[in-house]
Amino acid sequence: MHQHLRAIYEDGVFRPLEPVHIEEHQEVTLVLETTDSRQGNEAASLPIWEFAAELARDVPAEEWSSLPSDGATELDHYLYGTSRTR
Repeated sequence: MHQHLRAIYEDGVFRPLEPVHIEEHQEVTLVLETTDSRQGNEAASLPIWEFAAELARDVPAEEWSSLPSDGATELDHYLYGTSRTR
C-alpha cells in the first residue's frame, strides 16, 4: 500500500502532520523528499537546461555510456517495443 504523508523530523523521530492509517508497530519504508524552500526557489529560478545539467551531474559516467546512441530516432522502439525504423 502507498500512502503519502507529510512529517516533521524532531529529536530523531518523524512526527506525522496528518493521520496515519497503519497498524501499531507495523514496519514501513520511508522515502524522503525534503521541502526545503531554499532549494525549491533555486531550482525554480534556473533555466530548464541548467536544471537538467545539475541532475545529470549525479549520473555516473558508466551509466551514460550504457545508453543507446539512437534513443531519439528510435524512441518508439525503446518506449513501446515497436520494431526499429532502420
